[in-house]
Amino acid sequence: MDTPRTDLVIQYALAVAGAGDWDCRELGPIHLVKYVYLADLAHAESEGGKTFTGAPWRFHHFGPWAVEVYARIQPTVKALGADERHFVSPYTEDGVRWRVEDPSLADRIDPSLPWPVASAVNRAVKEFGADTTALLHFVYRTAPMLRTKPGELLEFCCSPVEKTAQEEHEPGPRLKPVSKTTLKKIRARLDERSARLKAAGPRRRVPPNPPPRYDEVFAEGQRWLDTLAGEPIGCEEGRLSFSEDLWMSESRRDPKLP
Repeated sequence: MDTPRTDLVIQYALAVAGAGDWDCRELGPIHLVKYVYLADLAHAESEGGKTFTGAPWRFHHFGPWAVEVYARIQPTVKALGADERHFVSPYTEDGVRWRVEDPSLADRIDPSLPWPVASAVNRAVKEFGADTTALLHFVYRTAPMLRTKPGELLEFCCSPVEKTAQEEHEPGPRLKPVSKTTLKKIRARLDERSARLKAAGPRRRVPPNPPPRYDEVFAEGQRWLDTLAGEPIGCEEGRLSFSEDLWMSESRRDPKLP
């Protein structure tokens, strides 16, 4: 693995996040690892399968992981002088986020990165930021993940057919992050509207005419509707097993298949 290149991508992701006009401008370990993966993916797509960092990416648990990349996060953020924040998280013993307060850092790093790498990381950080769920969902659907089994090394030689299918089924653009000033204005308008509704008093409810009948005819109708659903499903216990061949199934790569 090329350590200087890996460190550079980590620095760039933090720099882009820190310079953004949104509330959350800090990233955690899971975000940084995935942004380095997306950098390698973008480089591989433009360089015939050759990644930028050379990290040994593996299908670990549910997504791409490289221990070597993870190991570079702590020394990189320390050398960068990033602000570190710890918090209690239900998913890890020690939640941590880093933030860089240098608006021009991204512009200084950008020329040192190949255009596909800088563009992919810049776009991904601005789109997902620290939104872990959305970022992971996007990463899990990338081509190397969809043609690999858990535990295996990822291959980045993406065929034109796979790349086209992936682009067609990628989620649409997400809404841009809203600034604190905009949020305050929205809340003020909502509070004003809520105050007007309270001042107007409760709305007069018009009773239905004719009123509903809750008699034997109604009860019999409900029983008849229940019979249309068939016999009630009983409570069962057991364990489902799936074939390992499922990981290489076409249904993972083609959303049109059931």
